[in-house]
Amino acid sequence: MSPSTFTIAAYGEGALYPSSNLRSITSSVQSAGWNTLIFGLFHIGRVTATPPQIEGDIYFNGTLIISQGKYLGDENWPAAVHELIGGSVTTLLASVGGATPWVKDFATIQTIYQNNKNSFQGTNLQKNFLLFHQLFPDFEAIDMDNEDNYDQTSFVAFCHMLIAIGFNITFCPYTEQDFWTGSLAAIEEINPGAVIWWNLQCYAGGSGNDPQIWAGYITQVLPNFNTTRYILASDWSRFWNSDGNYWQGDCPNDTESLLAGFKAETCVGGAFIWTLDQILGFDTMDKAHPGSGCSSGGGSQEAYVNAIRQGLLLQ
Repeated sequence: MSPSTFTIAAYGEGALYPSSNLRSITSSVQSAGWNTLIFGLFHIGRVTATPPQIEGDIYFNGTLIISQGKYLGDENWPAAVHELIGGSVTTLLASVGGATPWVKDFATIQTIYQNNKNSFQGTNLQKNFLLFHQLFPDFEAIDMDNEDNYDQTSFVAFCHMLIAIGFNITFCPYTEQDFWTGSLAAIEEINPGAVIWWNLQCYAGGSGNDPQIWAGYITQVLPNFNTTRYILASDWSRFWNSDGNYWQGDCPNDTESLLAGFKAETCVGGAFIWTLDQILGFDTMDKAHPGSGCSSGGGSQEAYVNAIRQGLLLQ
């Protein structure tokens, strides 16, 4: 199943939580031209973490939101998430994982699976995602940003658990093509069409990735799989790296140039930008650290939406 229309998406982190943060930007997000927002990043609690966590509890970034089947997050956040649907925004995803060094989400998921006799049935993780689905029915899919543990058996079982609960799935790869294509093939055997698209990282560790090449990886494993509009290209926005004290990421004109290289590829179903937080903070950082290289107003939401449209020649 590929997107019926081109997807123009942004990942967001702290800008989307708590409800006061989200509501303060909802209007601007709805009017900027995005049609998809991806909430990142959700994490899975693990016993070996410091401070100790309960294995299988759900965190949004560093905030515990669901524990042992009970919601502990901002009480107004579910309503605020629902209110984000409007204007140009039609689709919301929730992303699990990421590359943060202290995060071991998919290793934890494997441990939960193996310790429960190779099943998620009856686990705290299953209980928490059942409640997650009830609280946030607007999340169409769970996005798999697996960057820490490539165990295909537990990963596929996790996807099947989420599909049974009522979610679709998206993949967010940047490497390990055999893992991702093998996982897709395994999911297709039982839940065909449940992996609705791939969010391919074409920046940072995924720099140099080409959607058409990844579409080829898929058809090598699944020759009859329809990859038309199935893969989103991507870029990261310009931001000030406070750890290294330098500018990093791309200005909108660079994003447009990057995406223009993919405009003729039939597998491309749109693009996403990492991240909304960086875009919203651009003006402040540009004033504090002159020399971003972006033109005046070049760090806005509208500028990146336009870069996607112009780069991919979307109407």
